[in-house]
Amino acid sequence: METKQARFGALDPVQQKIAKLTSHMMHLHYCENDIEGLIAMFDEPFSWLGAGEAEYAVGKERVCGIFRQFVGKVPKCSISDEEYDVITVAPGVHLCTGRLWITTDPESHMYLRVHQRVAALFRMAEGGARCCHIHVSNPYSEMTESEMGFPMQMGRHTYEYLQEVIGEQKKQIEAQTLQLERMSFEDALTGLYNRNKFNELLDEQGGKSLCSLGVACFDINGLKSVNDRLGHTAGDELIRRTAKHLHCAFPGRAFRIGGDEFVAICEGMAEGEFYAGVTQARDGMEKEGISCSAGACWQAAECSIREQLDVADERMYREKKWFYRTKSVGRE
Repeated sequence: METKQARFGALDPVQQKIAKLTSHMMHLHYCENDIEGLIAMFDEPFSWLGAGEAEYAVGKERVCGIFRQFVGKVPKCSISDEEYDVITVAPGVHLCTGRLWITTDPESHMYLRVHQRVAALFRMAEGGARCCHIHVSNPYSEMTESEMGFPMQMGRHTYEYLQEVIGEQKKQIEAQTLQLERMSFEDALTGLYNRNKFNELLDEQGGKSLCSLGVACFDINGLKSVNDRLGHTAGDELIRRTAKHLHCAFPGRAFRIGGDEFVAICEGMAEGEFYAGVTQARDGMEKEGISCSAGACWQAAECSIREQLDVADERMYREKKWFYRTKSVGRE
């Protein structure tokens, strides 16, 4: 909920200080529940008239005793739309009047928003201004003159506040739901789609006959060797670098389906564009010194993800076998 800065009338510097002190006192009470900080500003003699029917007391000591009973009992609130004016009623004596919206924090499990009014009297003393009277009231604590039988206006304001709270909670739930959905379908290491998303795609489209489909399989060569020689941090970095090239070549279409295995599924992509993506990914990896075996399959009609995945996977493994034979190393 947006909080606006306090608005002051046309005040001289001393009056501005009085207005800011009044605002500070309201924040101490409602936002911070700092009762000791609040009563430290009281002067003797002192009188207080609160919003409640029985809230009236005279004498600093008596009022301080009452205020100390508020410790821990005032729910945390926010204050907004403050407006204050100050009248200098006598030399060194200033009366500040103002209005402000006070809203309970939803975490307090109380839902209330009231337009509170305040009047505070200050006198200038050694060390600065001291407060010698406070009067606070809530205009909706009773019915307005036009209402009969029920305080309708206060009910509407409370309802509007509840709607705002519910709306904010809905936004939070929607954001959390999207976050959970993203986490369930996103590979944490690479940011590509994960195996869950891949399986969902197979379940949704695996049995359908699709038009214009390209499927490419990629498998990093030598990942186990990197992990054994340099550690898993180096291996993870190799996986991330590989994924970066697949994301650039196939944005929103690449999946990490295993430790070193990746798949790109490109429905509706033209043959030239699809194979250009495969070439782009392989060339980018080669420039970074990444060795990766790949196999691809594209069809124009009567396409099947599962069938083309098998073809692309077989071609990728043939290339991988050739890689290890030519490098004279065992498969890692």
